[in-house]
Amino acid sequence: MTIRILGAPQRYVQGPRAIDRLADEIEIAGGGTVAIVIDPVARALLGARLAEQVPGAQLLDFGGECTSAEIDACASELGTAQLVLGIGGGKAIDTAKGAAIKSGLPVGIVPTIASNDSPTSHIAVVYTADHAVEGVRHMRTNPAFVLVDTAVIAGAPRRFLAAGIGDAMSKPFELAGALAGGGKNFFGGAPTELTQAIVCRAHEILLRDGEAAMQAGPEPEPAFERVVEAAILLSGLAFESGGLSIAHSMVRGFSLMPQLAGLLHGEMVALGTLTQLAAGQGSRAEIKELSEFFRRIGLPTGFASFGISAREDFCRMAEHSLTAPYASNYMRPLSVDDLVEAMRSLDNGGRKND
Repeated sequence: MTIRILGAPQRYVQGPRAIDRLADEIEIAGGGTVAIVIDPVARALLGARLAEQVPGAQLLDFGGECTSAEIDACASELGTAQLVLGIGGGKAIDTAKGAAIKSGLPVGIVPTIASNDSPTSHIAVVYTADHAVEGVRHMRTNPAFVLVDTAVIAGAPRRFLAAGIGDAMSKPFELAGALAGGGKNFFGGAPTELTQAIVCRAHEILLRDGEAAMQAGPEPEPAFERVVEAAILLSGLAFESGGLSIAHSMVRGFSLMPQLAGLLHGEMVALGTLTQLAAGQGSRAEIKELSEFFRRIGLPTGFASFGISAREDFCRMAEHSLTAPYASNYMRPLSVDDLVEAMRSLDNGGRKND
């Protein structure tokens, strides 16, 4: 029998003005000197508050893409740091994780947007300079803490939250795929009962509160708080301790296409989730219902609007997607033709092409 494993950050803190607890969280994590990998937007937004919370911390500017070279450059500048902080969007966070991996240091995470579920995980996704997925790297443990200031998150463009919802909405379907395919989670174990309960709760919150959260004002409301927690914490625990499937495999193929280069990770995952359902896991009614939900919150639901229609482009995306390590986590083995047909059907109401 496969061992069951669940991983999680040591602490998760969320709420308006949670950034004012940063010094306390650093102390709980062990204290010491701090190096901060931060993107320019986060630095402009939080610079003064960081100076109050972590005076003397070394700030390392993030260059815009989480590449091997960017990780190496940050790691080389850590000096005597005893803790690495990643502050900003997902790629700045993953660069901090990558630098922490190289240096063997613990990491704390402060996301400034809720566009994906990477903050709680022990995984860093590395890209090429051309923005294609190169691979993933693993920390030995999950972050020492994740601190989510929902007042900061509420001030970000709602497109980021929609992407976070898109990323999180894949989890029940991917968990089902992983269970059907006998795949292990990112800790090399089987999902726990708690993981399966988390997936169900996140899905319930997103469907019930997702649209309200998208319409929320600058001061966080209960629905907004629930959706942010579902998109960051619940979804993060779900993917790591549950497993991924076709939805995230498709991101590898999508990242090759210049027409899709402007999409956020969660927007790609939304397309990947619909592709996964269209490959046989979902009914036409389920695909229609999910597509309509995605449209209402501004997520993509097909490829025609991006000017992608040539079969060779779909074949290229499918071929590369099937190289993902979790592409076999599905109810049946899929071929390139299966994925091509599934992708093309999305612009035809989820109906298979004749």
